[in-house]
Amino acid sequence: MRLPLPQFAAGDRAPNHIGEVIANATTHFVAQCLAPDTLDFPAAPAFGSWVRAQDEESGHCILGVVYHTATSPIDSVHRATALGLSIDQLREQQPQIFAMLKTEFEVAIAGYTPDK
Repeated sequence: MRLPLPQFAAGDRAPNHIGEVIANATTHFVAQCLAPDTLDFPAAPAFGSWVRAQDEESGHCILGVVYHTATSPIDSVHRATALGLSIDQLREQQPQIFAMLKTEFEVAIAGYTPDK
């Protein structure tokens, strides 16, 4: 049996909560940006910006620098196709596009603090 993952409204999130860690290693982690409530692309941190992630088990605050950001289809089999439309035209004619793309960013871990 599969249980649905909890989906939280943007209003339930902390204002600086921009993503969720989906993969990690000792030197870096990958996070997926949280989808906005509107027909927009998710906001991603800028290249070179400092970010932090909370390790729920240890309570450590992991600090790192964003070194890669990418938006890609959620389906890895099909590539995205250029439609030649503006963002407003996409919202009007192809609103499903926003649900079919994901934005991820990769962070090089620089250190941690034991504080929350």
